[in-house]
Amino acid sequence: MSHRCFLLFAVLLAFCLSWSGSLGSGAAAWAAQAPARSGTNRKAPSVYANQPAVTEKELLRFLDVLPQFRAWAKAAHEEAHPILRNGKADFLYSDKAAAWVQARNWLPVRFFCVMGRMAAALAIVEDGHDLGPRAKDMPAVSAEELALVRRHLGSILKASGAVPPIN
Repeated sequence: MSHRCFLLFAVLLAFCLSWSGSLGSGAAAWAAQAPARSGTNRKAPSVYANQPAVTEKELLRFLDVLPQFRAWAKAAHEEAHPILRNGKADFLYSDKAAAWVQARNWLPVRFFCVMGRMAAALAIVEDGHDLGPRAKDMPAVSAEELALVRRHLGSILKASGAVPPIN
């Protein structure tokens, strides 16, 4: 059940999430150390490798762009979702998707790391579990990231389009 929830939420987030603005302080430090990588040109073993935890400021910025990314991905018939690559959790996205997020001042590797981690944390929260065993294509999620998703659950679901508006 947890794996199906993760995939459902990851795909939902992948078509829903996007961000505009500059990188947060933690991500900026990471970005200074790593070149932008996208699609098949990425050299890191995974978008999650050596990434700092997602911060609250970063998540809120990310949620502001999510509906735009969702609309763009749907219109452009783009695919972005978690995968298992070389036995490790990773995130599949195209060079077009990378360019789209770069145009909104996101390092693509960081953007898709945030997307994947928040999708995994959302699946864990929705499934009612803590940080136990997970599907192989789910990234590790810190206790802080899990708490972050719990605090912002309504905003995440609203930004992802998973909750219909109240009339």
